[in-house]
Amino acid sequence: MAIIHAPRPLPAPAPPVAPAPALPPIELLLVEPQFLLRRTVAAVARDMRLANPKEVTAIELAESLVAIYRFDALFLSLDEEEAALALMARVRQGDTRCPRDIPIAVTAAACSTPLALRLKQLEVRRLLLRPFKVKGVLDAIAALREPAPERAQAAQAET
Repeated sequence: MAIIHAPRPLPAPAPPVAPAPALPPIELLLVEPQFLLRRTVAAVARDMRLANPKEVTAIELAESLVAIYRFDALFLSLDEEEAALALMARVRQGDTRCPRDIPIAVTAAACSTPLALRLKQLEVRRLLLRPFKVKGVLDAIAALREPAPERAQAAQAET
């Protein structure tokens, strides 16, 4: 003899949850001499709608772009260390179309104490040391989209 159970009523469907509003992609200047890394990061950042990157291979090219365009964030390779530091200094002095407080992230093969102090002085938000994973670069780009920690704390103090 088979026992037949009455079907259980299905639970009521959960009310639809509105997705959190996504931040729009930022205008990003990406300076990276290594073709494969640059193209991969740019393509994934576009696909994930994190950024609309303008890609260049050298700081000299980046200098001409920051004179013409306004960017929301900079992601620079320190392969040309002196030129990159000079560019960041010009940005912080307001000598470019970018805001002085633009978020900046950098990549480097190594970081000495004097370089770390200079990067802190230039208010660099992120430093990625090679070797790194592309995910680390994308996480850094996502972090550049967030307000500066000092501003977030000031905003919380006001409320």
